[in-house]
Amino acid sequence: MRAGSKRVLITGATEGIGKAAAFQLAANGFEVILHGRNAEKAALVKQEIQVRYPDAKLDILIADLESRADTVKLADTFNQRYDSLDVLVNNAGGVMNKVRQETVDGWERTIALNVLAPFMCSALLLPALQRRPGAKIINTSSMAHMLGKPNLDDLMYETKFNAQQAYGDAKLYIILLGVEFARRQQLADDPNRIGMYAFHPGVIASNFAKDSTSVYHHFFRWFRPFLSSVRQGADTMVYLAAQENADLQNGGYYVKRKKKRARLPANARNVAEQLWERCESLTGIWFEIPG
Repeated sequence: MRAGSKRVLITGATEGIGKAAAFQLAANGFEVILHGRNAEKAALVKQEIQVRYPDAKLDILIADLESRADTVKLADTFNQRYDSLDVLVNNAGGVMNKVRQETVDGWERTIALNVLAPFMCSALLLPALQRRPGAKIINTSSMAHMLGKPNLDDLMYETKFNAQQAYGDAKLYIILLGVEFARRQQLADDPNRIGMYAFHPGVIASNFAKDSTSVYHHFFRWFRPFLSSVRQGADTMVYLAAQENADLQNGGYYVKRKKKRARLPANARNVAEQLWERCESLTGIWFEIPG
């Protein structure tokens, strides 16, 4: 790694705010590792960045984060190539179709991509993060978390499914995982404390929900001219990546670079702890925070 540079891995970096953040972080001297599902698309993004910033240090990791095996393979490949990581951005996510669908692992797709994949990536890459002082994990959430009504007894929506509700729940869950991460680090008194932050990018004119049959697809198509740009949406992500952990609140939720109060359930601490344990049991990956 170049002296003074930091290494960042961005999931979902081939379009939308992930791609915009990759450009900005490369411009700021970060070594950027781009994750995508499509190798050709990822290669084109890498080429675009390299043309604009010839000195940028870039790499690509390909994985379908709806698959447990692929997510584990992504982390394994990273750990084989690199010994450390400064910033993990769990950005890949999306809203699914009106009809409930399962992944190859039998998980509901919204929860698999928006919750279980970030949990697994964070757990599997934790040792690499711990080797870098001031390392952090940034999770893309949404104001849709305010629609969340957590029901861990039906985490996979086997009883009742609604695409908008599942997305709101997932974006609430990713905030709660940050709250629980911060609590566990405090209990462990980890001397090399890592920050975990969630953020709302705004309502962005991107290809978000383009493949969905949910109401979100129609909203983003109809109101696209009035929405923020992907660069604006990536701004808080880039800000969090560049800030010192001491200037941020561990487990915090950020909007437009500012710490905001997320709308959490009254029993948030219990829900967060139970969610963490459910993620471990479902994935078979234990998120150990040494202390």
